[in-house]
Amino acid sequence: MPSAIGNLAKSFWRHVFAMAALGGAASAQATLLGRVVDSETGRPLANAQVTIKGLAGTITTDSLGAFVATDLPDQDVDLTIRKLGYAPGLFRSRVAASGRTRHTYSLDFTGQQLQPVEITARADALMPRYTDFERRRQRGPGAFFRWDELNKKSFGSVGDALRTVRGVRIQCNQQTFECFAVMARSPQCHPVWFVDGQEAGAFHENTPIRDIYGIEIYRGPGEIPGEYAGSNAACGVILIWTKSRPFRTSP
Repeated sequence: MPSAIGNLAKSFWRHVFAMAALGGAASAQATLLGRVVDSETGRPLANAQVTIKGLAGTITTDSLGAFVATDLPDQDVDLTIRKLGYAPGLFRSRVAASGRTRHTYSLDFTGQQLQPVEITARADALMPRYTDFERRRQRGPGAFFRWDELNKKSFGSVGDALRTVRGVRIQCNQQTFECFAVMARSPQCHPVWFVDGQEAGAFHENTPIRDIYGIEIYRGPGEIPGEYAGSNAACGVILIWTKSRPFRTSP
């Protein structure tokens, strides 16, 4: 996968420089050579809509996720990038005076307004990265949420999802305005939290759902898998798997 992405990137920049060259002689103003990719997979995003503040019209990325913006002023430029199924991206980029500047922009997948078959295909593609989570989810016991289910139910936070799980309660402190998840069978103690496989001293239930790949909830010793059992197993265990986004926007 990394080598395929690297080769694709090399092909992309050769392609985008050719696009810019077709525009004729260099302008007295700056040119932005852009590339739009998926933040998790690094794949180029075709047909993304790019608008630049101060410029009329919209630029559409090609099959390699490339776009070229010319006649830009010598200053920071503000871009908005939109694509169906992705959260809109707002970016500010510095472009070189009377020259060409390259930037890569990444968008975060949401799946909104996409067909179920498209979401399923993406879930299958990402599954190897979260093998242990998927294995436990298939076998049970416990309660599970995956990112596509979280999106479908329009939860806003981890706490919103936990509230719907049988045997889980959310206790809130009215003085500190803090809320904590506890198990109905052991409300006197807090469950143990793990984030990406590492035990966490605390985890905020208000964490946005958009950052979560999956949630595992084990309400007592009879449900907890051996690798996460410990002295506090009676209080329950909650595992959070965050989305890995290795392909971030270039500075």
